[in-house]
Amino acid sequence: MKHALVIASLLAALAAPAFAEDAAKQPAQLDTGTTASTGAKADLETVMSSIQATNSNATAIQALTTVNRIDIVNVSDLAGAENLPALEKAVADNQADITGLQAAIMANSALKAKIDQESIDTSDVVAASIAPDGAVTIFVK
Repeated sequence: MKHALVIASLLAALAAPAFAEDAAKQPAQLDTGTTASTGAKADLETVMSSIQATNSNATAIQALTTVNRIDIVNVSDLAGAENLPALEKAVADNQADITGLQAAIMANSALKAKIDQESIDTSDVVAASIAPDGAVTIFVK
């Protein structure tokens, strides 16, 4: 488990500059209000990394004071039948951390309000990530 967390942390550290670079290339958004999207771009690898990093992401979510945008991703849509067993195993192996993440979301009034607006049940959340631009991606089953 510790090795998985170390690997996930390293992957996140390596990916952060790439995300920041991509964000810098995108034009400025004019929408200053809170938005949500159910069509966020993600792939199975992103979901699996987020599940493995759930404990550290829960800590980051606890520290959030404002949430400008959330993206909702249904992991079942990404997994497909051939990858569903691996996804289910990752969720089962990280259930304690996922429960902690769900508690962190419930405790964060700003994020909880945005999730409630999208009619997402917190118990369906299996992972989350925070992008360099502050957008929160919520992965649900």
